[in-house]
Amino acid sequence: KGVQGFVARHDGYAARFGLLHEREVKLAENGNVLTGRDRFLRPGGAAIRNNGRDFVTVRFHIHPDIGLLHDEQGRLTLAASQGDTWVFTCAEVAPEIEESIYFAGLGGPRRSRQIVLAFKASEIAEVHWHLTRAAVAGYPENN
Repeated sequence: KGVQGFVARHDGYAARFGLLHEREVKLAENGNVLTGRDRFLRPGGAAIRNNGRDFVTVRFHIHPDIGLLHDEQGRLTLAASQGDTWVFTCAEVAPEIEESIYFAGLGGPRRSRQIVLAFKASEIAEVHWHLTRAAVAGYPENN
């Protein structure tokens, strides 16, 4: 009650890697916390084999106008220059920052960054992540 969300699954990796990818996303009623789960499974429910083809990467591409950095506690913070600050956390895997490219702008491609969760699906079948508005995560309110 009070939570909006969805579950989506695709088989785009099934033919090449034998994996299905499922994502569940839920937004808290107050809009301050977005929780997610990315899960990898095999068609038919078989166990994922440790065969060198089970390394997966979950990517969150960030708009180039959003600042992305590690805070004093080692968490990832996302900040708009005149807007909110959010904190990204993942319980199972340490998030990394990598370069990316943004193609949707009218001015042509721009450099951007992405949050990356990389792991072996045979060892970790699902990851749980949270994107929390900074005021809720223990930060002072933005002006």
